[in-house]
Amino acid sequence: MEIVWTEVALDSFYKVVDYLFDYWSIDAITTFEENVDKLIEKITNHNHICPEAKLFGYRKCVIDEQNSMIYHIINDRLLIVVL
Repeated sequence: MEIVWTEVALDSFYKVVDYLFDYWSIDAITTFEENVDKLIEKITNHNHICPEAKLFGYRKCVIDEQNSMIYHIINDRLLIVVL
C-alpha cells in the first residue's frame, strides 16, 4: 500500500515535532514518531481499524492523548489527510 501525506498532514506532523523539541525531550519526539509509524503500519494491514470520521469515507485514529490522524483509503493508497 502506498502512503501519501497531504501538505497539511506533513505541516501538522512537523509542528508537533517542533513543539515536543521546544517543550519536552528527544524521548518524547521518538515516542511520538514511533506511535505514528506503528499506527500507519496497523492501518496498512487493517484499513478500517479506526472509526469513521464525520466526513464520509474518512477515518479518525487516536495517536496519543493530544494527537489524532484522519485518513482515507483510495485505490490501495493510504492518504493521510491531517494529523
